[in-house]
Amino acid sequence: MKKKVFIMAAIVLMSGHLAQAGVSIVKNGSFENNGAISDITTKAPQYWCGINVPTAKFGGKVDTAWKTHGSYSLTLYSKAGKSFIVGEEAAVSQQVYLGDVNEIFFDIQLTGTHGSYPWDSKKFSAILRIDSNDIWDSKGLEPNNVNGSYSIEFNDVNVNDSNMHTLSLVMRANKSEMQITQYNVRWDFVKFDTHCGGFGYLPEDLNMDCYVDINDLGMLAEQWLETEPNYNDRYDLFIDDSNTINFYDYAVLAAGWLDNSDWRNWQADNCYEALPLDTDIDNDGVVNFEDFAVLANDWMKTKTVGCLQGDINCSGSVDYKDVAIMADEWLMTSWMYGLE
Repeated sequence: MKKKVFIMAAIVLMSGHLAQAGVSIVKNGSFENNGAISDITTKAPQYWCGINVPTAKFGGKVDTAWKTHGSYSLTLYSKAGKSFIVGEEAAVSQQVYLGDVNEIFFDIQLTGTHGSYPWDSKKFSAILRIDSNDIWDSKGLEPNNVNGSYSIEFNDVNVNDSNMHTLSLVMRANKSEMQITQYNVRWDFVKFDTHCGGFGYLPEDLNMDCYVDINDLGMLAEQWLETEPNYNDRYDLFIDDSNTINFYDYAVLAAGWLDNSDWRNWQADNCYEALPLDTDIDNDGVVNFEDFAVLANDWMKTKTVGCLQGDINCSGSVDYKDVAIMADEWLMTSWMYGLE
């Protein structure tokens, strides 16, 4: 029986790819995974692989100066005594899926270093960016010259695809002049409010009730061998040349059997962000053939800047060492949020 399951999975991996590559979630959005980091340009917070902090004028760190969940937050700051030009910025980013995201939630603090020089949005902005689009700017907060902490709910994401996107946290100069003091933007608990209480629909959850069970199997059975005219891409869990609902799609659903994404307590005060499994590449809560498919797609690839999804040990290449780590965590489960 085990051989049959393995053979079916191997055929799936070689013949095509999964229709939906991952669950929409921010990893390490509360910056707890590494502890304190004095300079993020020398050590990036885990999963925040895109670090663009020009050290001549900006700095970045993870520390305990302020937080809303856990013990740490990310700080981007301008350096005192430097001349800035409009548009200069510091940013950190990670690759995310946005297929079922309704809102983005985050906590933010804006301060000046000295009481005589509070945060001034005429001088700097905190920005939330998706790809190249600035979707939220702190200039919209009132008033301009004040230190403050805010819990932001941005509910106009309007992205609905299965592609990866770049989510960036940005500090940008709004005025061309020398700044005699330091300004700080602190970010904490950045997360998506997707369906199922914040964890998002799993691809195999066809009826969208947050559970993969007999109801989803029934829906797939109703579409068995269907191609047209009433074809629905949602049922084509595995994309291949046939574009047919068949055993490949059943294999994907079977791999996620009884998985669920029903985690509704993330807004509670005692909620914390758990350390996810590095080998759960697609963030669906379990290490299985879907994660191995991503690793296989990156097999023997190398990258000196940024991240390869399959590079589990962050060595710069995807090789047998990554396979060994995945094998050690095979079928282990993890959730991104828990209650203390």
